[in-house]
Amino acid sequence: MDDAEQTQFFQIPSFLGATVGDLEDLVAGQVALAGYYCDNLERPSAGQRYLARQLRYASGPENTQGNAIDLGDVNVFPLETEKHFSAVEAQCRSVLKKGARMVLVGGDSSGLKALGIAAQHVIGTGVRVVSLAASAQDDLSNTTPIILSVDLQGLAGVWMSQPRRLGGLSPAQMVAQIEAVAGNAIAAAVFGLAPAMDDHGRTETQAALAILQAVKNRLEKGVR
Repeated sequence: MDDAEQTQFFQIPSFLGATVGDLEDLVAGQVALAGYYCDNLERPSAGQRYLARQLRYASGPENTQGNAIDLGDVNVFPLETEKHFSAVEAQCRSVLKKGARMVLVGGDSSGLKALGIAAQHVIGTGVRVVSLAASAQDDLSNTTPIILSVDLQGLAGVWMSQPRRLGGLSPAQMVAQIEAVAGNAIAAAVFGLAPAMDDHGRTETQAALAILQAVKNRLEKGVR
């Protein structure tokens, strides 16, 4: 990527203010963030596919990018299920083969499924998917490769524009759980929120942005 192209990319809204790039720009140890524009396959809820866009727009200069890169959105085929999963899995596999750590942002939980299969192909069958809702993680060693499953439907109703329930976790509680989880975090999926497109969605978008920041920080740390 030459200087003129890089300057142009700096004007594009990106996750947490990260540099926008392609797979060829990715190096080992980076955290690669990618949007997942699909919300009709598992636990469907229209609008979840827009989360990546909202978080890019909400990201500002106060968000530190660290060692992260925004790869744009993965290619999806939500009306052709077999082709869709094959394509998403292959794209995730390409990122992980680079030695990078990957975060899929937005959509439904089907992205987590594809990411998990890709990680098993690259890392091996010892990869564990760890949900923040899990009550016990005592069996995880610091070297166990893990994928964080961050379901934003776990947020308490007060933090959401269209709450389905009153109970749940605050953003601070979710961040604390992300920071505390054991294992070698190699990937994560942040999903399950259909943000409102007006001022009603500002609170939940900022909450989701803080959670994404925590996920990125945890993946940069890797082993805990």
